Order: sequence, then structure tokens, then C-alpha cells
Amino acid sequence: MNKKIVFYAGCAIALMLPLIKSVHAFASGISLLMGIILASFSLILVPKNLGKIRKLTLNSAVVFFGFGLSISKVVAVGSKGIFQTAISLIVVISIGLFLAKIFKMEKKLSQLIVFGTAICGGSAIAATSPVIEASDEDIALSTGIVFILNTVALFLFAFFINYFKLNAEQTGIWTALSIHDTSSVVSAAAFHSTEALRIATIMKLTRTLWIIPIVIVLSILNKSENKKIKFPIFILFFILASIVATIINLPAIYSLLTQIGKMLLSLALYMIGTSLNVQTIKKMTGKNLLYGVTLWIFSIISGYMIMMFL
Repeated sequence: MNKKIVFYAGCAIALMLPLIKSVHAFASGISLLMGIILASFSLILVPKNLGKIRKLTLNSAVVFFGFGLSISKVVAVGSKGIFQTAISLIVVISIGLFLAKIFKMEKKLSQLIVFGTAICGGSAIAATSPVIEASDEDIALSTGIVFILNTVALFLFAFFINYFKLNAEQTGIWTALSIHDTSSVVSAAAFHSTEALRIATIMKLTRTLWIIPIVIVLSILNKSENKKIKFPIFILFFILASIVATIINLPAIYSLLTQIGKMLLSLALYMIGTSLNVQTIKKMTGKNLLYGVTLWIFSIISGYMIMMFL
């Protein structure tokens, strides 16, 4: 079979995976692995300008995610939700940076894992990677680790909810603070009740909004290091999309646009995978995975403490 046809067939599959209910929570991880496997066995021929296409696709995905972040919904949660997510963010990032030194992690890879753990998994990785100029391998490794931990989270939190006999509010807050991706937060909270799902969704939305100040801070830091402005234009469109979603009430349209963002993220991860090889999968284990797991354990503990006492 023509290798170009195989590549584009993979693109089509990656786009469709977020639409399949049984696998949508793991779409990005599956797409990444599919790309790596096809490239490792030399089954595809990628376009010469794939890097530019991948970057445009990834940035566009982030912009579409903006339509799912209505600031008015965050305000409706009240100052408590904003306060809780802020404390969680500070704790996880601080611990992550500290652990990075202990594990002797590569700077950009550790940053992506930290932001993915502290904010919202793949979306945060997609938003911050262009700002810190992370490599495709760093994006792939951090996304792969998040993918693995998200899979574990669905089973682990189902156990936690029963073991600790949590009520709806406790379940919603803890899952929203301690699980990486929104899809896994929703799935875990829904295991408890509709009310837990509602609380978790709003809390996760609040947590996700921290992408904006984090990217701004990273841009400023990057500017000071390189002595030039590095603020990514696509983040301005991301902010604009959030403002539009806040001012104009069109939930059905915004849900569709957010879904398109998930499809584009899945496609971008497939493209990243096609530029790598099986060695990348090996790097998802060992020190890198242990770092991600250790940081996530601290995130789970801090999330529980915040849920209980704040």
C-alpha cells in the first residue's frame, strides 16, 4: 500500500477517535502511539512540511478549547473554587520543580509534565509547549505519561470514592483537582452521581482557566531569557474565544467547537508520533514515568487535603 495513503488514513483515524465514545478519553494517547508505531515500522511517508502543519494544528486545537472556558461559569462557582484551584496549582508546581531537581529531569520535559499535572493534562501541554519551545519528543513523552496516568485514574478514583465514602461535593472537588484531563475527571466523577459530575466539571473548568496566566508568565520568563518577546499569538485567540463564550450564550455551538479542538489535538499528537520512533516509548518508562507518578501522588494528596480542609 502507498505509504502516503497510510499516513493520511492515520490522520483520518486520529480525527475520528475523539468521537468514539468508548475511547474518546484516551484519543490523544492512542493517536500518539499509532503515529510512533507506523513510523517505527516505516509504514508511512510524511509530508516535508509536517512540522509547520503540526504546529498549526496544535495551536488551533488550543484556540478551539477556549470556547469551552466560559469565565461566567467560573465566577458562578465563587471565590472558594478559584481559591482551591489556585492553592492546588501553587503546591503542585512547587513540588514538581523541586522533584525535577531530585530526579535530574530535563528542564522542558519536566515543565510539560508539571503543567500537565497541575492544570489540565494534554491541553496544558499543548498550550505551554510552543512557549517554552519544547521538542516533539518532549511533547510526546509528557503526553504519553499523562495518558498512562489518566487511564490509571479512572480505576483508582472509582476505588477512592467507595473506600473513603465521599459525598458528591467531596468527589467533585477531589477528582477535579487531582486528575489530569477533563475527560477522565468527568468519567471518574460520574461514577458517583450527577451532582458530583456537575461540581467536578465546573471545578475543572476553573482549574483549566489557569492556563492563561501560566502562559503569560512563561512568555515573560522566556522573553527575559532570550531578550525578545515570545508571547504566542494563538494564546490571544484562545483568550478571545473564552471572552466570546462568556459574553454570548451559545452552548451548543461552543460544545461543537470544543469537540473540534479535541479532534485537532488528537491529530496533532498523531503527527508528533510519526516523527518519532519506538525509543520514545521506552523513554516513557523509568525515570520519566517515575517522576510523573511521584508528582501525581503528591497532587492526589494535596487535592485531598484541599478538599477536606479548604
